[in-house]
Amino acid sequence: MKFSILAPLVGFLLPWQTRFIFRAPEIGGVAWDFGVVSLFISQIAIVLWIIITLWSERVAVRTWFIEWSTKKIIIAELAVGLCIAQLTVSSDRVLTLQWLVGFSLLVGLAFVLRQNPHARIPFAAACLISVVLQALLAALQVFAGATFASSLLGVAAHKAATAGSAIVEYGDQRYLRAYGGQPHPNIFGGLALAATALFGWLLHNKHTLGVKKNIIYFSLIVTGALFFSFSRAAWLGFVIWLIVLWWQRLQLRESQVTQLKYAALTFGILTVLFFPMVSTRVAPSATAQTEQRSVAERIAGFSQFKSVMRDHWFAGTGLGAYTTRLFGATGDTRTPVHAAPLLVFAELGLFGVALIVTIAWLSRMRISTRTVLLALIPIALFDHYLFSLWSGQVVLFLMLFQMFQIRDNDKADDNQQ
Repeated sequence: MKFSILAPLVGFLLPWQTRFIFRAPEIGGVAWDFGVVSLFISQIAIVLWIIITLWSERVAVRTWFIEWSTKKIIIAELAVGLCIAQLTVSSDRVLTLQWLVGFSLLVGLAFVLRQNPHARIPFAAACLISVVLQALLAALQVFAGATFASSLLGVAAHKAATAGSAIVEYGDQRYLRAYGGQPHPNIFGGLALAATALFGWLLHNKHTLGVKKNIIYFSLIVTGALFFSFSRAAWLGFVIWLIVLWWQRLQLRESQVTQLKYAALTFGILTVLFFPMVSTRVAPSATAQTEQRSVAERIAGFSQFKSVMRDHWFAGTGLGAYTTRLFGATGDTRTPVHAAPLLVFAELGLFGVALIVTIAWLSRMRISTRTVLLALIPIALFDHYLFSLWSGQVVLFLMLFQMFQIRDNDKADDNQQ
């Protein structure tokens, strides 16, 4: 396959937030983050890879379309109908179109990786190198107590002493949480979790002993960065990932089991060393104002969800347009409800959810019993970014990528026996 450089290029760019911003609205003098319209540099690279793949394999693609069954045609018609319905009901069609384009690009990326099996490892390796760089950046942020602003890297400036920064309070001290190259430490925690699992997937493939050792060393750097994100949902997801894979350890390679052991040891040591800050996050005291405020905002979000859904329960608010309706209902645009399932229902409505369920039923989607997606359950239940933000959708994509590749590897192993 020509243009093989595109696999590592897309993989490397995918975790970064470098983008061109076309609209950055404000409401009442306050930036409306969820109203920003932009184009990520990684999306441009994905478009380029999709176009080249479609052109180079145009005969096979044309044959594939011609041989579509009636069921596939119905699924495609339902998907197109859902997109049209969302654009029709949305109060901000530009935001909805942006969401649909981003999601479509990830579907296209999955198609390209499926068509190019030899591109999967270069793609994953480049993506992991990118996350390791963000993990090293996160270490500097935590120990310096500040982040620097860079439009090139897509990161904003934050200081532990500045209001609005994500911090951990202990006594009268404020400690900055690790942002990496992400908009928020919670998202960085999710990315580090996906990368830690992706390192395990990489170890499932055949490598020399030296390469396996390097993979494990780099995975521990990312595990440490996951800890310093101080994301409770990512922590819980990490514990679930450990438990699920340890339960299945007889099906894993020796190097994968070694990674599990060292990852658990690394996380355990950091927990003991920084236990006071961990306890603040897990069981915040009445004096931890930041934690109390975070809990209060989440509770308020559920109340706001009810206000929005009162008038939009059937058709939804439109994909990406929840905060637009939220402003109309409550005058608040800060953040969507902190629960991805509720946000899915709010934006799609009963009609959209019914269409999604129908498409899933027609597709006969199956989830592998060994799926690492279980690790994302806490993030989905306690945060919204897996659905609301491009950076979160990338985290979800990286987890789905591992699930399907593990199944492919299993099939290959079965065929050899």
